Amino acid sequence: MWGEDRALSFLKDLIKKLPYERKEVCLHINSQELTRYANNIIHQNVAEENLNLYIRVGEGSKKVAISTSNLEEKSLENLIKDLDTLLESQPDTEELYLPDPEPIPSYEKKTFDPSPEKRADIIKKFIDKAEKHNLNTFGAISEEIGEIAVVNSKGLESYGTYAYSHGKVMYMGDGSGYQEEIGKDVDSMDYESLSEIALQKCIDSKNPQEIDPGIYTVILEPLAVGEILEQIAYFGFSAKAVQEKRSFISLYQGQKIFKDYITIYDNGYDPNGIIFPIDFEGVPKKHVDLIKNGIVMGPVYDTATAVKEGKNSTGHALPPPSTYPLPFNLFFVAGEKPLNKIISETEKGILVTRFHYVNAFLDPIRVLATGMTRDGTFLIENGKITKPLKNLRFTQSFIEVLSNVEEISKETYLVPNIGFARVPAIKVLEFNFTGKTEF
Repeated sequence: MWGEDRALSFLKDLIKKLPYERKEVCLHINSQELTRYANNIIHQNVAEENLNLYIRVGEGSKKVAISTSNLEEKSLENLIKDLDTLLESQPDTEELYLPDPEPIPSYEKKTFDPSPEKRADIIKKFIDKAEKHNLNTFGAISEEIGEIAVVNSKGLESYGTYAYSHGKVMYMGDGSGYQEEIGKDVDSMDYESLSEIALQKCIDSKNPQEIDPGIYTVILEPLAVGEILEQIAYFGFSAKAVQEKRSFISLYQGQKIFKDYITIYDNGYDPNGIIFPIDFEGVPKKHVDLIKNGIVMGPVYDTATAVKEGKNSTGHALPPPSTYPLPFNLFFVAGEKPLNKIISETEKGILVTRFHYVNAFLDPIRVLATGMTRDGTFLIENGKITKPLKNLRFTQSFIEVLSNVEEISKETYLVPNIGFARVPAIKVLEFNFTGKTEF
């Protein structure tokens, strides 16, 4: 790791060399170690450090964003010359808006020493289970540590760190089972439980049966809910989408269109997620209620979208040249019933482990999506899981899914998303399956 002093010192020296009215420099350093396995063999073990320097400058109503991974002095000198040329060629469109300095709340600066030996020991247990049941196992375990440092011409000097581990395991034979989860580090994750769930799904999904497409009650497990939340976040929770009237928030902000128990928020400091303290403009993350007790709230802002409404950034800027703020630390508030009780109270329905090939560009306001189920789809009859099903294709508005939530599980899991999302399982009425597969 560079550390705060080194990173900010480098950026402060660099920004002095930029002869512009408004200027911002951002350094993002990301270190990742990953062990990947397939067919019961570890086949890849890698470690890499990615470094990106982002520079934004503005004069009058012109602005330019540029990035590099080469920090050698000659390279940076050439980059500054390129900025001159690029800025001169830009039309007068919009000035570069930069945030003012503000204090960063204190937070637990989580770090760890990545260990290929630990990852290999965990994966060996996955493989032993696969071989015991004559199955193959696939997946990966990664450990990641990152730093973000930002300095701008308004006096902002900001630095933050993040760290997490990501594990996924799939078993395949006549059927397939899959689980995936994010954790603060390898040691904090229950890989035994993760692998047992995936293994049991694989065993239980042998000889899947066909079911006709139609409207069904579904119970969506956390990975499927995470996919839904990711699509809604991209199409609905960004201030850019709202301002361009491409988001459901632009129609329903302040209105109650969901049930009382639907609450979704974003908070980069919530200890139940992965702490991600600042955005790529150096603004501390704010708690943002996106949906609260069924009422449409939100959205999230970066500085440019906030200025258009006379507001302040909520700390959700992505790396330049992106101008599309997004929530990075989502939370779907849990319910009170365990998942097994929700299943036992379901007369007839379909249990879905996760989705695959989801495309939600059909209607961004409704977040109308197509996709299919994968790695564990089961029929529920009279409160019991009775048989595995062949995968189904769906065409479904994800906004309508939230409207039709009947139950929310008390268990939640931290899953990959645009960034990270802690989500429960949900029971949804009237989910539209429009096709079936041969597997």
